[in-house]
Amino acid sequence: MPRYSFEQIKEKLNKMISDGDEPELSLFMYSREYMIIGYADRCSFQRCGTNDWSEEFFYNNLDELYNSITVDNILLKRDWKDITDFACVDYEWFYNEEF
Repeated sequence: MPRYSFEQIKEKLNKMISDGDEPELSLFMYSREYMIIGYADRCSFQRCGTNDWSEEFFYNNLDELYNSITVDNILLKRDWKDITDFACVDYEWFYNEEF
């Protein structure tokens, strides 16, 4: 079971975006790393890796991403339970803030 729910992650990312940041949140599942990047006007999702990355797929918002089938047939609404870890570089408060 992942440490954070989608709603908690959405709240954290939206706070960073409203502060003017472009957060890069890594999600680990199925022995791979994926990344959500938050922008002021959209978000993206991609598979990460030295030689195994995917293109960046764009969505209007985090809810649209959550409900869309994306790279590697990932549907976050269905697959959220399979996330084993999160990483958000340069945002120590991300891990320390309790809900």
